[in-house]
Amino acid sequence: MKIDVIVGGLYGDEGKGKIVSNLGSNYDYIFRVNASTNASHTVKLDSGEMFVTKQLPSVFQNNKAKFIVGPGAIMNLNALKEELKSRNDLDDIKSHVHIASSITLLINPYIERNKNSNHSKKYGSTNQGTGNAVIARDGRHSVKLVDVQNVVNGLITKEILAAKIKETCNQLDSNFFKDKTENYYLEEAENLINDYYEIEKMIGEFSVDYTKLIYELDENVNILIEGCNGIMLDNLHGLNPYTTSASTSVNALLNGANLSPYQLNNVYIIITGYFCCLNKRPFLTEMNEEEASKIYKYNSEIDDAEGMRRRLGWFDIPTLKKALVGHKNCKLVLNKLDIMQDVETVKICDYYLDKNGEKVEVMPDNTLELEYLKPHYIEMKGWGNLDNVAEEKDVPNELKEFIKYVEKEVERKIVYLGVGRKVSDLIKYGEKI
Repeated sequence: MKIDVIVGGLYGDEGKGKIVSNLGSNYDYIFRVNASTNASHTVKLDSGEMFVTKQLPSVFQNNKAKFIVGPGAIMNLNALKEELKSRNDLDDIKSHVHIASSITLLINPYIERNKNSNHSKKYGSTNQGTGNAVIARDGRHSVKLVDVQNVVNGLITKEILAAKIKETCNQLDSNFFKDKTENYYLEEAENLINDYYEIEKMIGEFSVDYTKLIYELDENVNILIEGCNGIMLDNLHGLNPYTTSASTSVNALLNGANLSPYQLNNVYIIITGYFCCLNKRPFLTEMNEEEASKIYKYNSEIDDAEGMRRRLGWFDIPTLKKALVGHKNCKLVLNKLDIMQDVETVKICDYYLDKNGEKVEVMPDNTLELEYLKPHYIEMKGWGNLDNVAEEKDVPNELKEFIKYVEKEVERKIVYLGVGRKVSDLIKYGEKI
């Protein structure tokens, strides 16, 4: 068994969908094992069709691979139903989708509470309810897929499911839900059951005993784990508290899949030629309006979860160094390079300066300290239009210089370049893979 991992190296929004869809055709299994609808991946097929994946792996037109959604993820059944309706390859994935019956469900009450949370308003949120689902899971009172499956199979009644939904709401926040009626919980139970039936009609039986599935995996299979969010959003090691509600590192993804690190083969960490982020987190290299307009011209940078526009910043070496701690033997994928075609002068923050004028080469954990740091920049010539770049020999010298500098600073090799929006716009670079 060989396991490869693709994960974002920044604050999410690195264009993971394209990379996963491009490389994913080479695997027997594609796993999605963290996050939920708060982590959408956009894929533009070579036909021009656009798809947004929020619950399933970002691979299309592949009738070989099996899609596995592990218990480390959070499942929104209604969102899965709508996502399936949008796909034109249901025949390819029918009977190929396996979702852990032990997975925690993201239910409407969690979303409702999220949207009314002062904490979310203070630090920013996509308002998808994922954080509340994680709290419920950690508190061992979440509703799971198996609970709905038990109703479908006649092992329990929908009233028992409704009672479990009520219990998790009261455990989560009894004051917030104090005025909800019994019909509120019964209606939620009925919605879950109806969504289950509709999904089953589209793709066949999908809820599986995850332990049995992993136990029976053939030792010769090739597995790709598609990470969601980005390493800087890791709840333990990212820019806390401006993070997501769970861990997003490679180690966490293996844990979410319950797969052995001893079988790990390649780790691909996706970065971008410019940085972007959502919400209110500190963003030291943020561009001014005129600078950002040259990027927005070719990519609106609108988040697919909540429709929020992302903030843009220059390439930040100290932030990337922080993200790469703990990921020594990884390979980098440098994406979104085509979007910078109008940027005549590219800035790179090589270090920060503290209030005493001393260099800070790695982003510190203390967010208060960030308020006193100033980015120091070097400048490079932009690389212009990349429409005719189909392989490494076509890469402009200006871009090669940028790549050489980044590789030297972070001591990692860049092995793929993203030179366009379509799935095929990915070229090998620098070394034989």
